Amino acid sequence: MPLPPHDPGPSTDLVGAMSFHAADAAVRLGVFDALPGTAAELAKATGADEEGLTLLLDLLTTTGYLARHDDVFTATAMWTGSGWATPLRLWGAIIGEFWRDLYDGLATGRPRADFYRWLSARPADLAVFHQLQSGLAGWLAEEVVELIPMTPGRLADVGGGRGVFAQAFLDRTPGLSAVVVDLPGTPCELPLLEADLAEPLVLDGYDHVLLFNVVHGFSRSRARGLVHEAVASGGDVHILETTTAPRGGVADQAFTEGFALNLWLTQGGRLYTADELEGWLREAGAADVTRTDLTRSPTHTLITARSAP
Repeated sequence: MPLPPHDPGPSTDLVGAMSFHAADAAVRLGVFDALPGTAAELAKATGADEEGLTLLLDLLTTTGYLARHDDVFTATAMWTGSGWATPLRLWGAIIGEFWRDLYDGLATGRPRADFYRWLSARPADLAVFHQLQSGLAGWLAEEVVELIPMTPGRLADVGGGRGVFAQAFLDRTPGLSAVVVDLPGTPCELPLLEADLAEPLVLDGYDHVLLFNVVHGFSRSRARGLVHEAVASGGDVHILETTTAPRGGVADQAFTEGFALNLWLTQGGRLYTADELEGWLREAGAADVTRTDLTRSPTHTLITARSAP
């Protein structure tokens, strides 16, 4: 569709949307796995139409996904192997399915909020989701385990998925045992305590409770309840969350705001300020509440607390 005669030009939003869908198409075609190559070579390797693929490669080069030298396309530093395929595939599915209902959710005040039911019916996207969550956890765990002086005892990794964080602490702390508290069927190599986190949770006799990247999936009342239940376990409580005020640039702020909107639309959740999380810990009786901004991620904050005797 051509631009209107007096249009000042395409917005960065429009360019971003087009490049996102172009990258998603490239992922599904296998372009990034076939690099390096010329347009003709990549078309042959992927089975794509050469003319259309050439146009797609040009766009991906201009927007930073690819580099071109003497007609040979290669991946740029923002693409490590096919590592970016995981978030792109998942976000492409989410945006295509849920965001088309954004207007109705806003107009009626009733977001869809059925993300996990939708995901459970899509095995391929479910696998991508677990891969993405595990990759993020593994990356952040390298810093987080240095920030928490874990002691021997029992650890509950609430909403821990595959248990990547819990395993990182187990590897570092002799005498520590761990369970993952999550939905039935969660693919986890550690002992799984099956629970629906949307319902009140009883955690008895744990020395450490992790609430890592989980509180944001719930409404304010349920998120507050989850924090209270963690403190009631009698153990130290550690919360890792996406901050509402990222320390990076405009791109980090924009993604955080988009993520917050996506949480509301798909799960009925939201991001909470560090002050809110600390307040819930204190009102539940926790002591020695501390806050640490991660250096590895400008969008994550760690809050730790000791349960009062």
